[in-house]
Parts: sequence; structure tokens; C-alpha cells
Amino acid sequence: MTQVVLPSLLLGGLLAFSAQARTEDAAMPMPCIGPVCVGAKLQSMLELPWLEVKPPASDAGRTRGQRRVAAALRGQPQDIDTVLAYWPQRWFNGPALRALASLRAVCVDMGYSWRPRAMLKGPGDSRLTVAFEPVASLDARQHFRVATISVRFPKEADAAQVDRASDEIRGRYAAYPSYPTNDQPAVLWRRDVSGQTSIRLFAPLKVPEQPLPALREQPPCRAQPVDSPARPESADAAPGT
Repeated sequence: MTQVVLPSLLLGGLLAFSAQARTEDAAMPMPCIGPVCVGAKLQSMLELPWLEVKPPASDAGRTRGQRRVAAALRGQPQDIDTVLAYWPQRWFNGPALRALASLRAVCVDMGYSWRPRAMLKGPGDSRLTVAFEPVASLDARQHFRVATISVRFPKEADAAQVDRASDEIRGRYAAYPSYPTNDQPAVLWRRDVSGQTSIRLFAPLKVPEQPLPALREQPPCRAQPVDSPARPESADAAPGT
């Protein structure tokens, strides 16, 4: 089981790492930025100051993306409706993440590009983009883990502060590979032609504690989806079409 300990603060409170965020099956500690470590469970981070995002304008019916997501979800109708307002655009705020964490199951792996994401303020005026992925579970709630953390520094950020933060990250995680394996996390550092710095942290590709081989085999996925009467679909709008 992934064990995450909230990190101490470095760089005058701007940057934080955890040397104690480890997994039993990984030789390297899970890398962290601020209060977020790859591999950590969403349920442990619901009280973080997630940045606000506006839900898309509601329509009388559901979009194709919403129908695709709805077919995969199991849970209370109000939680499903909240998640459906955000997931097709992939950006979540605090209340939407709480609804996501309250789902009973996500029965389909919708792929890398469909991972729900949320943002936090990061070091050196950066933004942290945290992407979550569902993990098969026998519990009463669907588990989500942090799959990636992306650090993006704006062009107008203080150059000295960015360099300090970047050097600290590179020094801390110099031994990590640039891309993850089944058992090892990774840290990828980049600077584009304009000099803008970005950093991405990856969880291992394999989830050691996952008790089931596939999301669709979770117990709630064997039942019919619980849909909300608040957003009726037309008779010819089949989920996933």
C-alpha cells in the first residue's frame, strides 16, 4: 500500500518534498511537489486548496462525452451529475473532486487523455496540474490515485526563483528515470526553446495494491448504472455513441 507523509517545506515555504513517501514494491520514494505525491489517494487530498474552475454551461441533454462517462459510473445520482458536469472537460474543482471521490465505481478505463485533473498553486508562481486515475477496488468507494503531477512556470515568473525551484527538484530527483516503468516512478525535466521550464512527475505504471485486474470487474460494475432523472436522454442517444 502506498504510504504518504506530508512533506516539510523548503525554499522559504515555496517548495516541498517528502523523502518518506514510499511504496513497499518500489525501490525509490514517490516524488512529491508541495503537498501532493504521485501514487497518493485522492481521498486524502480533498481539503487541499484546489483552484476554482467553472463548470461548462448546462444543456437540456448530455453531450457525447457525458454519455460515454455516464455509462461507466456507479454512484448516487447527485454525485454522478456533478462529475458529468466536469469530467468531459477534464478539469475539476474542490466540490467536483469530492463528488468524484464519492463514486462507488468507474467501470471503464477511458485512457490517459480522459484522466480527471485539478490545479494547485505551486512553487515560484507555478501551477501544479494533478491528474488522477481510477484504481480497481473492493471497497465501497472508487479509489483514485495521483498518476502525474505537472509543474508549469509562467514566462513572467521571477527567473531566480524558477531556477532555485528547478535546481532543487533536479537535485532531489537526479537519480530518477525520465519515464516510469511498472515498478518505478519518474521525473521529467524540460526547458523549451523560449527558456520556459516544465517538470512532470509520474507514478509507476503498475499499481501494486490493486486487488482486481480490471475496473469492470469491481462488484458495482456488475449492476446497472444509477442515472439521474435530472438529465433525461433521448431514446436514440445510447451511452458511448
